[in-house]
Amino acid sequence: MLVFLACNPKNTKTTKEMDSVENRPNIIWLVAEDLSPRFAAYGDSLAHTPNIDQLTKNGIVYENAFTVSGVCAPSRSSMISGMYPTSIGTQHMRQKSGVIDIPGFPKYNAVPPPEVKAFPEILRKNGYWTASYKKLDYQFGEPFTIWDEVSAYPSWRNRSEADKERPFFIYYTFEITHEINIWPDSTKNRFFDEFEIKRPNLTPDVRKRPTFNEENSVNPEAVVVPPFLPDTHTSRSHIARLYDNVSRMDVQIGEVLNNLKEDGLLENTIVMFMSDHGDCLPRSKRWIYDSGIKVPLIVHYPKKYLPKNREQPSRDKNLYSFVDLAPTVLELAGIEVPQWIQGKSMVTELVQTPRNYVYAARDRMDNRYDIRRAVRDKNYKYIKNFTPEVPYSQEITFLNQMPLMVEIKRMEKLGKLNQDQSYWLNEPKPSEELYNLNEDPFELKNLASNPNYIKELERFGNALEDWQNTYGDLKDVPEVEQAEQMWPGGVQPKTEVGKIIFKNDSILLECETDGATIAYRTNDTKRWLIYDGPVSKTALQKIEIKTVRYGYEESEPILHEIPSN
Repeated sequence: MLVFLACNPKNTKTTKEMDSVENRPNIIWLVAEDLSPRFAAYGDSLAHTPNIDQLTKNGIVYENAFTVSGVCAPSRSSMISGMYPTSIGTQHMRQKSGVIDIPGFPKYNAVPPPEVKAFPEILRKNGYWTASYKKLDYQFGEPFTIWDEVSAYPSWRNRSEADKERPFFIYYTFEITHEINIWPDSTKNRFFDEFEIKRPNLTPDVRKRPTFNEENSVNPEAVVVPPFLPDTHTSRSHIARLYDNVSRMDVQIGEVLNNLKEDGLLENTIVMFMSDHGDCLPRSKRWIYDSGIKVPLIVHYPKKYLPKNREQPSRDKNLYSFVDLAPTVLELAGIEVPQWIQGKSMVTELVQTPRNYVYAARDRMDNRYDIRRAVRDKNYKYIKNFTPEVPYSQEITFLNQMPLMVEIKRMEKLGKLNQDQSYWLNEPKPSEELYNLNEDPFELKNLASNPNYIKELERFGNALEDWQNTYGDLKDVPEVEQAEQMWPGGVQPKTEVGKIIFKNDSILLECETDGATIAYRTNDTKRWLIYDGPVSKTALQKIEIKTVRYGYEESEPILHEIPSN
């Protein structure tokens, strides 16, 4: 039987009370893809990023922020829910469908514990208008109750007149820094043809977004090649192209910030910049070394929303995990943080009691399983390899299209790689790894077999076990069993149709599916509201309801005409 441990008994509740929805801040997330902290605030000035630099000058720079996975879908599931993927069944990379079809693996949506909800749905339930870029990637489907708008160009300007008094939360994703965008066009075209993938729409943007100034292009000779990659023209070209894409992203971010300024919203909007995981390079993306999980996090607060005991500009050296983002946003919005959320608020709880450790995991990556868990404090990284017989690197089809990865494999066959550049390709792993991050930031010198570090190994092993016992870890449940329990027989369960109950002057809504969210809209309005208690019948001519449990198919809508008294 699949058992979830979703409750965090130590979680904080909000301490910030707001008198009305109008007093609450707007909140914007600016989320890069596949990007480590390659910014001036973190000591790297190669990319031209005046807009992000300005956020830094007026905000708080978090120096030790980490995702829970080195790849997007598991990471995004934690960002949106405040839960560890390993505890709610979202830990495998692409559980329903991916860019490349991978036959032989179950295709299903994860079904989290019934109480688990995406935090934007909780925001909507408490008066917010929410919108997201079209890339969602939560592993539990795309419940219609989370967002008011999902589009290529989400904006507060798209709100209806009735919703313009509501505060907003918007989740922007910037795909320009994604792994595929450091490939040359010739590689992309061959990839699309070989795997019969529909090319993305490359027609010019009708909104005429400002373009990247090619004068700011990075010279490949100026980049630093990490020691786990060969120092070749291909490596340097890939990294230089990544920096150029960062500069292009900064132009797009500048457009969002300029629109806020034009609309007079800067003083009412908290802006948070981050990425979904680390760099898109080999031995970075998909890995749980710092190159795959350490990320930028910069937050700018308008003065009236700046938390107590905080200053801008400032730097925060404490440890933060991306499970902490959801409770942080809820607290900033003046909403009580549910007890089931596993993260902790960066506004109060983690200021009062900083983290000792952050945690990360690697499970299935596309068509290859590799069960690894990581525990990190400020000085050391510990990794437990539960399948040591599996080589570090695997034959991951998508990654193997990258020209740099092709070159690395060719050089390895010719014996042209040194130990740091080759060990992660074919060798089986040790059962444990330990790295001194102050002396070895690229995590190349494993200290696990050094007798001087026995106490550190024991400390981290205990920390890992405590984390697994507290939150649960589905590593011992084969994915086929997880999929069968979530989608019996490979068939997606369907949420039961909701019920409408009339009681005196009120309307009550119910659904027999455990954990289902009930949404409704009245008269001829288009916006779905989240049901949270009796609805008054006054002035209603009709009510329509629809339900969804995360991971399930949504119900059919039902419409009820309300007779006049």
